[in-house]
Amino acid sequence: MRRALIPVMVLLVAGCSSGVDDVLAAWKAAGESPSAFTDVGEKLPGGKCQAGKVSGLEATVCVFDSADKARQAEEAGWALVGNAVGSAVVSGKTVLVIADPKKEDPSGRRINALVKAYQDKTR
Repeated sequence: MRRALIPVMVLLVAGCSSGVDDVLAAWKAAGESPSAFTDVGEKLPGGKCQAGKVSGLEATVCVFDSADKARQAEEAGWALVGNAVGSAVVSGKTVLVIADPKKEDPSGRRINALVKAYQDKTR
């Protein structure tokens, strides 16, 4: 019986990629260069969040149990952006918070490209 369950469990795990992995893959496919994202806990209330850098910008992606919970966390996402140029975007069950505290993207083009790739993948 155990032998029969192992292949089923492997297929289930392989088929369940996190929303964060999907976003990172979308950014890579768009020619961006994300760093390794690490677990940062509940950086936004109720979310499972990972943070890192992508193309020199600070990014946090949080996955929620529902789209409603993600929408409720958007305001807290803007608080993470703070005084930097950035964005907090809700798409489905995920929230992307991206900030440019070092002013590396003065035109906002990189931020826009990252948000667009994120939205294309998570809709």
